[in-house]
Amino acid sequence: MASTMQMQQRRLGRREDGGGGGGCTATTILKLFWLLASALLVASITVTLHVTSSVGADAGASHREEQLSQRQGARAERRAQEPAVVDTAGWEGAWRWPTPASDRTDDAGEQKSDSASSSPSTDEEVLLKWLRERNNPTSPTAGLSQLLSDPVHFPPGALPLSQLSTLQQCYADPAIYGKHLKGGGTQRVPYSEKHQLAYLLLPKSGSSTGRFMMKHEFDAEERMMRVKAPTNVVTFVRDPLSRFFSQYDEAYARTAPWQKTQNPYYRNPDKPEADAEHPFPYLHENLHSYHDYEDVWCPPSTRNKRGDCIYRPTQENGTLASRLERFAMDYDGRSPFDIHLTLQVGLLSDAKDGRSIHITELYNTTDSEGSWSAIAKRYLGEAAVLEKAKENKRSDTKESGGVIQGRSFPRRFDKSLVGPKTERRICELALLDYCCLNFPLPSVCSGGGEDDKALLCKMDYKNERIRIQPGTFPERAK
Repeated sequence: MASTMQMQQRRLGRREDGGGGGGCTATTILKLFWLLASALLVASITVTLHVTSSVGADAGASHREEQLSQRQGARAERRAQEPAVVDTAGWEGAWRWPTPASDRTDDAGEQKSDSASSSPSTDEEVLLKWLRERNNPTSPTAGLSQLLSDPVHFPPGALPLSQLSTLQQCYADPAIYGKHLKGGGTQRVPYSEKHQLAYLLLPKSGSSTGRFMMKHEFDAEERMMRVKAPTNVVTFVRDPLSRFFSQYDEAYARTAPWQKTQNPYYRNPDKPEADAEHPFPYLHENLHSYHDYEDVWCPPSTRNKRGDCIYRPTQENGTLASRLERFAMDYDGRSPFDIHLTLQVGLLSDAKDGRSIHITELYNTTDSEGSWSAIAKRYLGEAAVLEKAKENKRSDTKESGGVIQGRSFPRRFDKSLVGPKTERRICELALLDYCCLNFPLPSVCSGGGEDDKALLCKMDYKNERIRIQPGTFPERAK
């Protein structure tokens, strides 16, 4: 009985062992299944995270590009709204101080690349383009040093530059024009502290008008100062031939022997030994008083009283005109005997190096009223109205000769009696102004007979700078 029960238990145990073996296999399979499922889940999560990250990165990049585009658009809009500095063609406009430039060439004369300057924008780049087109050089990339290895000659007024930009490239040789050079130091100027605006006074170039406008419209006071950046500096220039006649008339009267005020040539009858000899004594020959002088251009037979002469056209018989013609031939153009004979470029150039002083705006006297209106709009606002100037002009138009303010008496010599040869000589004496202010020559000076030399300007390149000068320097006429 016991044996039978033991045998059944052993058989059952084998079945259980066999069943146990089968259970173990199922468990293993189940574990493998769960491992595989876990791996697939991890892989799925990883892929999901990667895709999400990529999409987020792309969205961030797109957002950043959109922000950059918006900022660039805003900057472009701001630039478009900023007032541009316009270099107006012609003489009547105003010109801004040009941006300095270097000679963009290497030692071989080839142009250097400059990604920041792909089109002519500076004075030197404009001249470089002009010289290449003018000279038609073998190499279209020739630089300034190569193009100006020999001086280039050209007629006054031919440069593709404004008057101020031309002055910026000018060189007034101190060895030649030293007695004309007055700039660079302390000088008396009308100055507006409120507007940081200074006006340079050039005799016989609208300076009386400038004084009036600065005082009454810009609250300026005259002071001794040296003009320099960042002060805004304006001035006016005038055609040199027209200006010379006014210069001579003024210098003649101021240095007459009867003129006591600020005249080194005044003849004091009580102290004859202290008199300075006038360099051109024949100018006032046989004229010992203002009345003697007045009788020449306003003869007694033509007037009821002396007061009739002040604003009357001259009726001189050629005596005064012939003396001007003689002076023009005798004058060497280098030693003015009165400040009113000084060249405009000399007054605008540094006495040390002959280069232009700091100027920001240059205007022409041919449109004085229009130019001062433009200046007022720039510094006083678009609605600026020059009431004081208008009132002054209304009350004194006849006597002022049409200028806003200033003494504008008729010439005391008869300009119609001055011959074309003398006028050409005057243009030669004032050639520095014609060349360095880019004024074209008047027709009487641009031609002439076979014996008349052409009046040309010269451009060369020295010490890595352009130099614009007269082609011929003033000398006493042969």
